[in-house]
Amino acid sequence: MTKSKLVLMGPDGFVSPHGAQTTVNVAGYYIHTAIHKARPDIVAAAHCHSIYGKTWSVFGKPIECLQQDGCMFYENLSVYENYGGVVLAEHEGNNIAAALGPKNKACILQNHGLLTLGNTVDEAIYLFGLLEKQCQLQLLAEAAAANGIPKKIISDEDAAYNAETEGDPEFVYFNFQPEYDLLLEETNGAFLK
Repeated sequence: MTKSKLVLMGPDGFVSPHGAQTTVNVAGYYIHTAIHKARPDIVAAAHCHSIYGKTWSVFGKPIECLQQDGCMFYENLSVYENYGGVVLAEHEGNNIAAALGPKNKACILQNHGLLTLGNTVDEAIYLFGLLEKQCQLQLLAEAAAANGIPKKIISDEDAAYNAETEGDPEFVYFNFQPEYDLLLEETNGAFLK
């Protein structure tokens, strides 16, 4: 994916001449339009059917605070428990936006995938990558627990402290910068074109 391949589309559904002139993912349109309408505080939404996210989504459960980084999602994660098929109608996008509520920046879409929001594109992407890693960790921990190794879940008090400390949008933005720099280096900036 490169910058030149992104389609700029308004809430009215019309493609702007300032972006790529190509077909639009209808499901993405319904999801993103509903989110931006319900959450004007949000600048970006990231959604994908990543391997660990979609695998964990089959349980229709939130991740647990099993490790320090996962505390970022303490009281900041919802689960959309009603898989309504491919999002090809406005009401399904609205249901997903409602599941996020007024403040959550992450959602596990049951039998579907992950969705994260951000005050910046960087924040939305960082949260998405972090949630994907936490789904992987949760799956590994569940496998170990099924073999008799008990999980130690971080207390609500400690999780709340970590979430408050690390959940500031500026902190999240700056946490993404080393990953952004690496992406620039590895691609020689190709994604900016």
